[in-house]
Amino acid sequence: MSDTLHAGTSGPAAASGLAVTLADVGAAVDADTVWCPDPGLAVAGIVAADLMSDVLVDARPGFVLVTGLMNVQVIRTAAIADLAAVVFARGKPVPAEVVDLARQMNMPVFASRRSLFEAAGRLYDVFEGGSDGSGIRRRA
Repeated sequence: MSDTLHAGTSGPAAASGLAVTLADVGAAVDADTVWCPDPGLAVAGIVAADLMSDVLVDARPGFVLVTGLMNVQVIRTAAIADLAAVVFARGKPVPAEVVDLARQMNMPVFASRRSLFEAAGRLYDVFEGGSDGSGIRRRA
């Protein structure tokens, strides 16, 4: 089972009237940008999963996939599901063939040292939970 989060009418992004972008996603999970031609692209939500079948069921176009699975099937799945980007978690190096396919399929890729759980939690905070993305909760 995967976890999904839709950008909605609450949370810091909605409160400020600004969309969450790929740059915001990368910053929230302290990611290295592997390849991203448009960091200003708006993100519709997040799906976190290691099973690509769950991604196909739960993700919506414009979502960012956060996963610990590291292979070309992740890029293919993200392209089929019309996702905005992929964030690879757990600090694994991204293989060259994955980067090559991501470029061919115009799929932005980020690599984070954060665990899948922590990366998903930080992104939840960006969309809904009231954090500035640094992992530090803001006080209301």
